[in-house]
Amino acid sequence: MAATSSPRSSRLIRLIAGVLIALIGLGNAAAAPPDDAIARQGFQTGSVGYVLFRLDSGAVVEERQADRLFIPASVAKLPTVAAALSVLGADHRFTTRLHANGPIQAGVLRGDLILQGGGDPSLSSEGLSQLLAGLRSAGVTRVMGRFLYDVGQLPELAEIDPGQPWAAPYNTGVGALSVNFNRAQLAWTRGANGVVTAGLWSVADSGRTPLDSATVSLAPNGAIPPLPNGPDRWLLPQKPDGNGRLWLPVVRPGLAAASLFRRLAADAGVSLPAPQPGRAPTTGENHVLAALDSPPLAELARSLLRYSNNLLAEMIGLATARRIDPTIDRLGSSALLLQTLLTRQSDAGAGAKTKPADWQGLRLVNHSGLGTGSQATPRQMAALLRLGGPPLLGLLPGEEDGKALPPGVHAKTGTLSFVKGLVGAVSAASGQTLGFALFITDAERRRALDAALDRRVTEPPAEARAWAIRARALQNDLLTDWIGRF
Repeated sequence: MAATSSPRSSRLIRLIAGVLIALIGLGNAAAAPPDDAIARQGFQTGSVGYVLFRLDSGAVVEERQADRLFIPASVAKLPTVAAALSVLGADHRFTTRLHANGPIQAGVLRGDLILQGGGDPSLSSEGLSQLLAGLRSAGVTRVMGRFLYDVGQLPELAEIDPGQPWAAPYNTGVGALSVNFNRAQLAWTRGANGVVTAGLWSVADSGRTPLDSATVSLAPNGAIPPLPNGPDRWLLPQKPDGNGRLWLPVVRPGLAAASLFRRLAADAGVSLPAPQPGRAPTTGENHVLAALDSPPLAELARSLLRYSNNLLAEMIGLATARRIDPTIDRLGSSALLLQTLLTRQSDAGAGAKTKPADWQGLRLVNHSGLGTGSQATPRQMAALLRLGGPPLLGLLPGEEDGKALPPGVHAKTGTLSFVKGLVGAVSAASGQTLGFALFITDAERRRALDAALDRRVTEPPAEARAWAIRARALQNDLLTDWIGRF
């Protein structure tokens, strides 16, 4: 795990912190026993479950409701990464290709041009421009045949979880050809005459480009923005206030990526026909004009865990499952396949003196943890963390990565309204590193929220935001207590 200072100085800091906590005693809120901390933050004891354990042996140091099922939220990204590292390998790269199935004569491709997605979750406008450079190097300025986009390496899905708001930018479409994290920026301006102009853009580090695959129009009845009216068609209130911007999910990622490539090609003087779905040829005349590799899987996984990007998790998880079973076409079956793989690996790795984990009730319905369909116990998640071992632990973010965690803690967070999870490793004042899995939830309020779901509403309720603040405070109280006591 990354550190911002030398191991010796970090250990000294932790030792000093532990001594100070001990001297202050139980009067200090941060060093209060777990029961006191839970009560002080306004939680019922039944709302909290955790297990603190030794990473080498799995021996439990302290636990509370370690076998109760909780909603893992984004903590579910940990088993996704563990499975991907095991099946694909840390050095695996995803490749996007540009094919031509005909001759190039006098700047004209006399055949089809095919943009083939390879499941690269980090593909951006800059990457498309690199592929376009290969097209120009081949001398192509016009395509006589079709411009096809191939998304066959992964199933293409309109959204991750149907229990989320339509306009949630974290609930994007998923597919083998995905660009700029499958998000679109809706921007609108109101002129001096009161006329509103709106547009949708695909945004990258190099700038933004109009997104031709999606549309936005003014809603005659002043609907709450944004309300979709079919795939990638969005409504804006008739009279939105002033100027504004907001992020929206892309529902048809393959078409969006191909449309963006066509727009970039036009800007570079290359004329392409409107994109159509198709497949890259496997026989006959076929030339790979350009290929673009993603960063290695370990680098993608580090970014996934740091920024908790749902699209990265789903694409990496699907690619991992498809390596085992190429017929996988749903997130649920994909997640179940990886869950089965990991639990069997864990049981097979249990030593003669170690009892296999109890996997009863474990359910992972996707690879990102988005939604409330997944469930796991603290003990189960602890076993999955141990199974990932040093390769997974070394990718966990900490304070030095901008996370609101105490020094010496590296962990993956998980957050939904009335749901909080944290799983990772903590460096105690004694110098030992312990693993932990911690969950906090208000199951009754979460069920009520799901029952009252209105997919037009994107903002969480104010009481959920206040609950999250208390849950984060309790989380840090418990971590600080463990650092000082162990």
